[in-house]
Amino acid sequence: MNRSELDRFLGAGFSIFSGSAVAWAVLRFGPATSRWVADETWHPDQIGHWIDRCYELQVPYSDPKELLMDILKYGPDVEVMAPVDLREMVAERLRAGAERYLWGKK
Repeated sequence: MNRSELDRFLGAGFSIFSGSAVAWAVLRFGPATSRWVADETWHPDQIGHWIDRCYELQVPYSDPKELLMDILKYGPDVEVMAPVDLREMVAERLRAGAERYLWGKK
């Protein structure tokens, strides 16, 4: 594998997880958060555009672990539009957090 191929392989997925991107996350941020997220670089190949007052960000990823953490830090100010499996992972983590706070489960 030459340097160019290695750079493409290591840089394909989101953040610290290397490997070819297996999916693209589509994230829609609310108006209050959009102005900051629109100025961030999550990935060199990201795609972003405005829909009304919301910013929609698309990023490739190979492993959802770190991406999941970055999404969750925005709480209710972001919605995972796609893919469905990432959306379900975020929903499950938010449910688990709500249970801990609302019903005292550990």
